[in-house]
Amino acid sequence: MEKKRVYVETSVISDLTAWPASQPLHRHRQLVTAEWWAHRWRWECILTRTVIAEIRRGDPAAAALRLETARNLVELPITTEVNALADLLLARKLVPPTAVTDAFHLAGAAFTRSDYLLTWNQKHLDNFDLRSRIEDLIRGWGLTPAKVITPSRLLESAT
Repeated sequence: MEKKRVYVETSVISDLTAWPASQPLHRHRQLVTAEWWAHRWRWECILTRTVIAEIRRGDPAAAALRLETARNLVELPITTEVNALADLLLARKLVPPTAVTDAFHLAGAAFTRSDYLLTWNQKHLDNFDLRSRIEDLIRGWGLTPAKVITPSRLLESAT
């Protein structure tokens, strides 16, 4: 059986490598992320240069840990088509201009033929009000949109 492809977005790697959170909800997310990571072999896990660029930001020691963790994932290239689709998502206001990288994640997940876009960032990536329009735009390019999903939901679907 062929493994489903999972585009691992920045928030997942960040939660996996961050110091334990003091807020219970965030701490729970970190624990679920660690549990998913322990079972990541069930899926073909990939990322793009966009994720690498994001995890390089911030505290140098924390960035180094995120980069080391991401080294275990397959990096697939960003093409000019990914750039064009991301630009269109932004131009059509399906992703706000303050979330440029989220447009690249949506486009990157589609062009890498990912089954899932794994994230904790649901504000822009899985916006209920815009999701169908985002999916329609991606389908208009002849692509299948990745299902935006959290690590907890992906773990539940695998059992």
